[in-house]
Amino acid sequence: MNKPLSIKTFSPLVFLSMILSASANENNENIGTPSEYVDYVVMGKSINHRQSSTTRLDLLNTVFFAEIFPVEIDLISASVTNGLLTGPGDAADGLKFSSARIPFLAGQREMTIANLTQRYPDSTYFFSFDTPAGSIKNLPATFIKNEDEISNPGPIEIALYQQSNEVDSSAINSDQDLKVTWSNFIKGAADPNNIIDDMIYVILGNCHGEEIEHSGHAISNESALTYDKQEFVIPREKLTAGQVYQLEVEHSNMETDIYKNIEIIVTYAATTFLDFRTKGKNPESQECPEYPYAMDGGQTDRIKRSD
Repeated sequence: MNKPLSIKTFSPLVFLSMILSASANENNENIGTPSEYVDYVVMGKSINHRQSSTTRLDLLNTVFFAEIFPVEIDLISASVTNGLLTGPGDAADGLKFSSARIPFLAGQREMTIANLTQRYPDSTYFFSFDTPAGSIKNLPATFIKNEDEISNPGPIEIALYQQSNEVDSSAINSDQDLKVTWSNFIKGAADPNNIIDDMIYVILGNCHGEEIEHSGHAISNESALTYDKQEFVIPREKLTAGQVYQLEVEHSNMETDIYKNIEIIVTYAATTFLDFRTKGKNPESQECPEYPYAMDGGQTDRIKRSD
């Protein structure tokens, strides 16, 4: 008959190991899971246009991109590190994400979606990254093949209104709210997976390429614009007389999924950029370049500000 084990049966090293193991388990429980740090990931192909004051649209480029959105999007320091995207084509050796608080990457730009797809085929790609709660390895995101038509929305035309009247982009009154409208998002629809409906984004930047207003990000912002919205109002408090501003409007057609409680968005997007100028003399005497500095990588017709 075996005797019951007593504490004296264990060596000091075994007992210490048990204590450390229990402590490690307790710490792991406190840390949580990667989904407590990462809200969702995005991978997409976008078509970018520049709209002139005469409403003419000029194609700038097409681009493949990916982003990792943290749960705490306003944190100063990054909570997601060592991001890497792998897959076919130009992603075969791995594409590294930036070390920004919202890790981002953009591939080589092309002038057509067909040429872009040669570099980045419609197939499955894999996100890998680290969080304070551990790592995610090979999170899958897939472009759905569509041989018959381009999945991206059509080019977007932007119109501006003040006091119910359409206004010239070169003569905006900074003492009035500015309503931004856009052409219909024909391919936009509700999400059958109930994760996120197709989205519209409106971003306002100043002449130095700095973002000063945003309509809201997908998933994390309940007031963000969905496919059925027709307008976004920029409050007059955001505007100053005698300044050049830049607008970005994006239509995002999305496929969704979920992996380890992290939402996945694969988007086929279209973006249009439009400059506008406010009337009067700038009371702050802020110097602007002849053309605003780029606030988005899609603005390949502009230069970035060098600090």
